[in-house]
Amino acid sequence: MTVLHIRRERLLESIRELSCIGATSNGGVTRFALTGEDRQAREWLQARAKAHDLDSHFDAVGNLFVYCRADAAGGPPVLVGSHVDTVPDGGRYDGALGVLAGLESLISLQESKAQLSRPVWLAVWTEEEGSRFRNGLIGSRAFIGEVAPTELDDADAQGITLASALRNWELEPAQLTEVAREPGQVHAYVELHIEQGAKLDAAGLQVGVVTGIVGIRRYDVSVKGQANHAGTTPMHLRQDALVAAAQMVQSVEQLVKASGHADAVGTVGKLSVQPGGVNVVPGQVDFSLEVRDLETSVMDELVERILSKFREIAYTRNVQLCWELTSDVKPAPLSREIRQTIAEVASDLGYSWQDMPSGAGHDAQHLACICPTGMIFVPSKDGISHSPHEFTADDDCVRGANVLLNTIVQLAK
Repeated sequence: MTVLHIRRERLLESIRELSCIGATSNGGVTRFALTGEDRQAREWLQARAKAHDLDSHFDAVGNLFVYCRADAAGGPPVLVGSHVDTVPDGGRYDGALGVLAGLESLISLQESKAQLSRPVWLAVWTEEEGSRFRNGLIGSRAFIGEVAPTELDDADAQGITLASALRNWELEPAQLTEVAREPGQVHAYVELHIEQGAKLDAAGLQVGVVTGIVGIRRYDVSVKGQANHAGTTPMHLRQDALVAAAQMVQSVEQLVKASGHADAVGTVGKLSVQPGGVNVVPGQVDFSLEVRDLETSVMDELVERILSKFREIAYTRNVQLCWELTSDVKPAPLSREIRQTIAEVASDLGYSWQDMPSGAGHDAQHLACICPTGMIFVPSKDGISHSPHEFTADDDCVRGANVLLNTIVQLAK
């Protein structure tokens, strides 16, 4: 296979330039979706695309698409993409690397005059992170018809609704349904992303071929005991909601570790205690429960075991227990054929690689509902992400972009 290479310095320069938009004082980046910083980033991308004879347009939810205006190839496009919105004080690589490598790939295809039988488009998705509005992955969900019109009424911390934010960009939220694509309208989707974990870095490997994106199931759990005076309530008469909740939290770790499912994780990331007095026996504890795995059956099994243990603890501790399912995102297995193509491309380029799941959610999980989808990971130093300390080495950025470029060629030839 003849391999192509992106222009190293042009890609690295674009990473540096984009990171200046929304830069924070400690080296991080804050670019919330549909804000001035987000608009500036997208206009910068449009200008860069135009300088290389590439066209672009926005859809009704702010997704930006870049493509070759003179492309004579027909049929459904090969789509590449990611996002440029960030978490508060996030890193410069999360999402941005995939977008910039995608743009660099389109430019490289122009310059090489590659003969392709399909058009290639870059998608810059809106509000992947969910940092501004309640639900994330808005752009990619809208693209597959999974954004309900009621979400347009969701408001940010300043009370600005999603619909208003779109209108501020001179977009028309009433055209939401026109954004959606049907199966068959996109030939394939590929996304390059930093791993946001430590597996590749720890193993000294250069590329991850993503096998699938985990499902995520979330619950709100409430434990109710009896608030009482901490000095006058004997230990054996207490209905301490926090002690019961602490046992439940510990059981999540124990049960997931003992399950034998290596990719499964369980997390309690949020907890509140009422009434919260230093001299009061806790009367109520509310906490979150999240379970992730690549298999729905594994998630079912773990949730059943965990909630059964919660009930046992509640009975033993004489407290009330209730829970509510708040989110249930299904696992997204990725295309075996595209995975094979990515692996072959990495090998042809001389890069070390391994198959691996994605423990984080990505826009790709929604594209997988309408077209064959693949993902490419590159190492995150020490597994750090969503932080100003997020770092992916220049060589790894370039390697990831080269794998993306040559995967596109194979899918579009």
